[in-house]
Amino acid sequence: MKEKRFLKSSLFEYFNYFLALSLLVAAISGGALYYSSSTLLWKDAIQNSSNTLNLIKNGQEIVLAEVDKAMEAVFLDSSFLHFMDYYDQADIYMQLQLRQRLENVVLSSDYIHSVSIYYTSSQMILSSLQGALPLSGFQDRDFIRSMVEQTSNKSTVRTRFLPEISSAKEESVISIVKTLPVIQTGTPSAYVVINIKGNYLAQIMQSLSTNPDVQLVVTDQEGHILSQKAREEETSDFGDFVSGMDISQFSETSGSLFAKVRGVDSLVCYVTSGTSGWVYTYMIPKSVVTHSLHLWSRLTVAICLMAVVLSLIGSLLLSRRIVNPMHRLLNMMRGIDQKSYDSKSEHAKEIVQIERSVSRLMDQNRDLTTLLMDYEIQSRNKFLQRLVCGDEQISPHTMERLTYYGLSFPETGSFVVLIVSMDEYSKFTQNMHESERNTWFLQLSERLQEEAFGKMGYQGYLVEAEPNEMVMVLYLAEEPIDSEMLPESLRSWLRQLLTLLCQVPTMTFTIGVSTLHTSIEELSECYQEAGSALRQKLVYGGNTVIYYEAVRPEAGIVMYPLGLEKQILTHFKTGNREGLISGLQEFEAHMIAHHARQIEVVRHYFLQLFSSSLRCVYEIDANLGFQPVIQQLRHTDLLEMETMQSMVSYMQALYELVLDQLEQKRSMKNQELAVAITAYIDTHLADDLTIERLSEIFAISTSHMRKIYKDETGMTIKERVSERRIAAARMLLGDQRLKIQEIAEQVGYLTVQSFTKAFKMETGRTPGEYRSELLRVHG
Repeated sequence: MKEKRFLKSSLFEYFNYFLALSLLVAAISGGALYYSSSTLLWKDAIQNSSNTLNLIKNGQEIVLAEVDKAMEAVFLDSSFLHFMDYYDQADIYMQLQLRQRLENVVLSSDYIHSVSIYYTSSQMILSSLQGALPLSGFQDRDFIRSMVEQTSNKSTVRTRFLPEISSAKEESVISIVKTLPVIQTGTPSAYVVINIKGNYLAQIMQSLSTNPDVQLVVTDQEGHILSQKAREEETSDFGDFVSGMDISQFSETSGSLFAKVRGVDSLVCYVTSGTSGWVYTYMIPKSVVTHSLHLWSRLTVAICLMAVVLSLIGSLLLSRRIVNPMHRLLNMMRGIDQKSYDSKSEHAKEIVQIERSVSRLMDQNRDLTTLLMDYEIQSRNKFLQRLVCGDEQISPHTMERLTYYGLSFPETGSFVVLIVSMDEYSKFTQNMHESERNTWFLQLSERLQEEAFGKMGYQGYLVEAEPNEMVMVLYLAEEPIDSEMLPESLRSWLRQLLTLLCQVPTMTFTIGVSTLHTSIEELSECYQEAGSALRQKLVYGGNTVIYYEAVRPEAGIVMYPLGLEKQILTHFKTGNREGLISGLQEFEAHMIAHHARQIEVVRHYFLQLFSSSLRCVYEIDANLGFQPVIQQLRHTDLLEMETMQSMVSYMQALYELVLDQLEQKRSMKNQELAVAITAYIDTHLADDLTIERLSEIFAISTSHMRKIYKDETGMTIKERVSERRIAAARMLLGDQRLKIQEIAEQVGYLTVQSFTKAFKMETGRTPGEYRSELLRVHG
């Protein structure tokens, strides 16, 4: 009976009203907050994973770029391609030289483990670890054989995870395979296998601070694991999942998707490297991302229970029998306002917690954003430098990148390239710290950009190609100018620019200017022309503007062989006399093949080689260029020569003279070092005179110090120290006031026993016997 009364009473009516409104408010506010919070967390998780993957990818690309730079010595040296000729001719010297060069390439990089060259025709291996040997005796022969079966018409990059490559059982490498020659058709002459230390990628991944449940994986294009970061209990079965992963579903260079990872719903983000093709994957369980949102599910249940309790309390307080329905409605509205306020107050606390978590994540990503901005600046300069040097193939993507970098000029028009070179750069930077040099050139770059793009309104860009050269690309007009002659306004501005630059005391500049060209694809020709004009500085002198139109060769003449010049100067810098002779012979053969009847052209090209060689002298040793023997070499001597053989002999004599001077100067430095070491030993007999201590004092390696001192004095440092200490001890033993222990301390021996042993070994008598003999002789 009471139950029926309750169902018909206002108490039950108010209870229903309060319960319905409370549940409605809880559902709407909880659902809205859950949706907005989950959206923020998903976006933040994707952004955080993308930043992490880009950091790993950028680190890997920087390492691969350093490896490619170190390997230029192999790919640019034709001797490695003809190694089998030396092997067949039993030329042991060249074989040892090439192996030493291969070992030097490995030692020059912290990332290269070993390098092997497989010659396909003879099935021979030249390895930095094992030297020259047949394929059957090579430790890594199985990989070589499997590699050869997969033929390719061009240089390719292959990756693998190779354990136990050396005596270190747990050591692993990532192997990159390229071909010799680099550009070839059909079967290559040789394969070059570059084994990169595999731990560098793992160290990059381990250095990143990520959630313990996050799994990072690096794979190649075929899905093979190169490196990973996961919890130890998941490492064993994680490889099975990755090996079965369909990499082809990663259709873009970067993106994200939801997938099941070993039966767990996970967020999978990926980034693909355009350089190596490696795929970087970031996987995190969905439950980890939404962990903080689980609080809302528990809070929702609590809110619902609270709504039931509040509804019951409100119905008890407002259950008076009221005839006026408006009064009942107002009371009901008062209960809704209070409930809404309480609910919003609870939700506000949770929103603050979520916002604080998001703020902390954003603070962690600010450093990543700064790194990415620096990388983008470096990538822009590298792209623009490759574009002007001709290393970038022009495509619609190229024009899009130009627009992205704020350079919106068309493919066709009127283009000119300027190279601003500082005269006597080596002398200027000899006593300058690297940071000071960078600051000064940054100011110079800003000044050039202000003059060209700010005041004059030209379009274009400025990059640093060499340590002492700024390359400026100018876009003059949308429609190509009919004549190749430069506008008079540009010539006038160049004269003003040179005057402005040379206002700095004791500092001058030379500007090389190309002719006009009509498309972006011809920028490399502009760059070569400006470089050719700049090399005429030896003839025209510094502190001037040199136009290519005034120095270019006649129509129909083959361009200057820059490749041969680079090869000759490389041998010159490394002191390779045999390479210099071979390079000059190739240079002479090129002149005979293309300019046999044009002696003026030959003389012109030898002047260019002479100019580049003298500049190379200053790069090797700035002080050497001011010695009288170098001042005797004049370009006018080349102008007076009538035959190519005499020019070749003159250049060979120049190289021999400079190399002899460098060796003599190096020998004098070695003599000075030996004298300084001997003087230090004489004045510091009581101090620590070990080879390690002396190497720290004179800032030279112990092995190098041993060799120099032995070559210059005929004695080892240990022998010299012992000789001088025993000689000093003989003089001190004549003073009867000094005890033998005091004498031992004064000449650098820590104990009397060690002093007695050394003294007897040198003189055949103990210090006491020697003193007694002195007393008998001198009474």
